[in-house]
Amino acid sequence: MRQAINLTAWALLLASGTVVAAVSQEEADRLGTELTPMGANPAGNADGTIPKWTGEILGAPKWVDYKGTGTHYPNPYPDEKPLFTITAKNYKQYAKNLTDGQMAMFEKYPDTFVMPVYPSKRDVRYSDRVHQNTKLNALNTRLNADGNGTSDVYFGVPFPIPKTPAEVLWNHMASPMFGASEGILDAAAVYANGEINMRQSLEQRHVQYYSSNITREEFNNSNIAAMAMVQILTPPREKGMIVLVHEYKDVGDTSRDAWVYLPGTRRVRRSPSIAFDFPDSAGGLRTVDDVMLFNGANSRYTWKLEGERELFIPYNNYDVDSPEVSYEELLTKSHLNPKYMRYELHRCRVILAELREGRRHIYAKRRLYTEEDTWAAVLADNYDGHGNLWRTNLRTMVNQYDLPGMGARMEVYHDLQKGAYLANYLVNEQKGPPRFVADPWPDSYFTPTSVRQLGK
Repeated sequence: MRQAINLTAWALLLASGTVVAAVSQEEADRLGTELTPMGANPAGNADGTIPKWTGEILGAPKWVDYKGTGTHYPNPYPDEKPLFTITAKNYKQYAKNLTDGQMAMFEKYPDTFVMPVYPSKRDVRYSDRVHQNTKLNALNTRLNADGNGTSDVYFGVPFPIPKTPAEVLWNHMASPMFGASEGILDAAAVYANGEINMRQSLEQRHVQYYSSNITREEFNNSNIAAMAMVQILTPPREKGMIVLVHEYKDVGDTSRDAWVYLPGTRRVRRSPSIAFDFPDSAGGLRTVDDVMLFNGANSRYTWKLEGERELFIPYNNYDVDSPEVSYEELLTKSHLNPKYMRYELHRCRVILAELREGRRHIYAKRRLYTEEDTWAAVLADNYDGHGNLWRTNLRTMVNQYDLPGMGARMEVYHDLQKGAYLANYLVNEQKGPPRFVADPWPDSYFTPTSVRQLGK
């Protein structure tokens, strides 16, 4: 099933097993004092190119005209200009702040790929509920010995004071997101010859981990982590397909169940296990565990922290979502139109994954870059079995005013060998990004019975 399901990150929560202890009260009390409420360094850098964290913006700033959930997020910095632009001619002088993938993009597309760098911002905060639960998680959440599950966790990052690479990885997969959302999203596979293959879907998601309708106790006593219903609207040959996904908290290598309705047969069938390097999306330009840059079980790799780097990352990328920018303008050959991109300098944790002996995956090595204020992975580099960089991927970040807080918007996957890329979660020609659903659907909606009814 080579179709973008865009699975959520909750496949592994609360798996059973021996656990690693949480932090002490003394350590947890550093949150909101020596550290930000999310566990980041509140200070700027020595050069003054990364500012201190203020957290003074919660939701939509008073100076933007935001129409509400389900509508486009206005750019709060519309008049800012780039401080400088990195090009194929000068990128080597910025190498300490670039990833392997970014430098490869300059080498691969020297005439078109550029990175406009803007002033860095650290003014956005999350809700009190996220901050309070993040501190509760610091005190109570424990990581299983195999790193593939956690206990006593809810509504915030699990490990704001991480000690291991697995904890940083979990923070990425549990970075703040909507508890329930609904919207029409577009995806585009852009091939080396400039051909564009578009897909459109109606996506409904209920992520219980961040659901305001569930208590911490209820979440930890349940086995369902998240549910998604995806209805394909275009292209015509796929119209009418419906995919239902259940993500579970107690898992092994199989972390989810999926059901597919195909209009040609008018039947609902259970899909085989969808995980790891199962191909996903048009053109096979990403794997299932490429979703969110990494999502799912970490058991096929050994992981280590490579430290912290100051990197130019996609941040405050409102223009790539703008309704004033058509897909024709945005989806240029080889990569998104750089005119609409924005990069800022931020501190990132770097995690290296190397394939375990005797395990199989199309990526022999992966490197993730997680931004300190959100814990979300914003850049990823994936290498083939010969050690060559194969795919370099990114997520754009914006202040999601209705979340509220910084969150990932688009996902872009560059295949350097094919010279193609996939742009996912496009909303420029829609009414806006998915809307927040305050009163989520009942669990009975996310069932094969509902899929049959929707398929009629």
